[in-house]
Amino acid sequence: MRRSLWVLCVVLGFSGCKKEKAEPAPRAAEVARPSSAPHEGEQAPEDGAGGAEFGPHAYTVTKPKLNAYVGYQRKLLEAYESLLKDVAMAKVKPDAGRGDAMAEVNATMKLIEGKAKAEEAARKEAGLTEEDVNGIAEVVTAVIGQRQLTQSLKFDEELTKLEEMQAKLTPEQREELAPQLAAMRERIEDLQKLTEARRTYGDANVDMVLTREEDLTKNYQDMLNTFSKR
Repeated sequence: MRRSLWVLCVVLGFSGCKKEKAEPAPRAAEVARPSSAPHEGEQAPEDGAGGAEFGPHAYTVTKPKLNAYVGYQRKLLEAYESLLKDVAMAKVKPDAGRGDAMAEVNATMKLIEGKAKAEEAARKEAGLTEEDVNGIAEVVTAVIGQRQLTQSLKFDEELTKLEEMQAKLTPEQREELAPQLAAMRERIEDLQKLTEARRTYGDANVDMVLTREEDLTKNYQDMLNTFSKR
């Protein structure tokens, strides 16, 4: 009983951390953002400047832009799959006389360059600016990542089990655990309602992303599967 309770406490605690300290899962959604490398002739932004452009509510997600973004993600997936196959072939057939180490370096450079080109091509085809892609990805990452985390860890099921176990304890033990379980219920409710995402990005942005939740979730999972093969 205590072990299950402790595990759930730890998981809920981690899931409540600020975005900059946690959220490894949304990495797949972040892949769809433009590469940070500057274009030819542009000066790279100074350290510390990144992210200031996209503070809370800085970008408004509209239906046409979101629909375009979903298509943008699919185009990227197709490009990434093709690119990863090419890179895998380059590793299998290293340049004559250069050895495996150089082949690995060349393959990595090819992947980086190919990713940037694929992103730009997909973005232009979708009619999106870099600001659009970054702004939408910010909200999508928070919303879809949180939904996936909540579903994969099955908080509801675990809480139900703990409540059933609590019912078998003595009145004194139940009273002792009651505040902890109440806090867990509240935290789980916040996760399910996307309270933190709504506070950060606004109800309108979150609700708009949820209108395409099924497609965005599929893209998220497909992106994970694509890069897990590498």
